[in-house]
Order: sequence, then C-alpha cells, then structure tokens
Amino acid sequence: MSDDKKPKGKPRNVKNVIPIGDKEVSVYASPKVSKALEEITNDMSLYHGVRLAQVMEALYEQGKKDGARNAIGTIEQAIREAKDEVPHRNPGKPKKLK
Repeated sequence: MSDDKKPKGKPRNVKNVIPIGDKEVSVYASPKVSKALEEITNDMSLYHGVRLAQVMEALYEQGKKDGARNAIGTIEQAIREAKDEVPHRNPGKPKKLK
C-alpha cells in the first residue's frame, strides 16, 4: 500500500460581507451556509440587519461556551483517569521491627 494522499485543494470556505448599517461584517462559511446568508441578506433592511447581527452574536457566544465546556470536561476526565491509575495508600503507622 502506498501512502498517496489526495492533493490539497483550495479552501471551501467563502467570505461573505454582510452590510449592517454603516458597518460591514465578514463571515467565512461553507458554500451551503454562504448561499443561505446571501438569500437572507438579499433585501435586508437596517432592522433585519441588526436582528441578524444579534442572532449571529448569540450563536458565537454559545459556541464559545460550548467549546469551553467541552475542553474543561475533557481535562477533568483525563484527571479522573490519571487518579485511578496512580495507586495511593494513606500513610499509617510503620510496621514494628522485631
């Protein structure tokens, strides 16, 4: 068997520029999400732009929380496994020598 790998192609993420009021927000997304963003922002008023920004911000914040929770959970699980592997006995009185 040879270790021939498929040649690396160009990234599939597409840059989407969403106008919100006097600002523009860049969103990098897959072609499928990019198409959905294009449809949503096609006839967007300022009100809908602000609402979209609020939803996107909420999704971003929730993603940060979920990522942190997963990272901490993985570390805590590794610590539990390490504690189980290390034998530990509480010190007691030493045995009497005869």
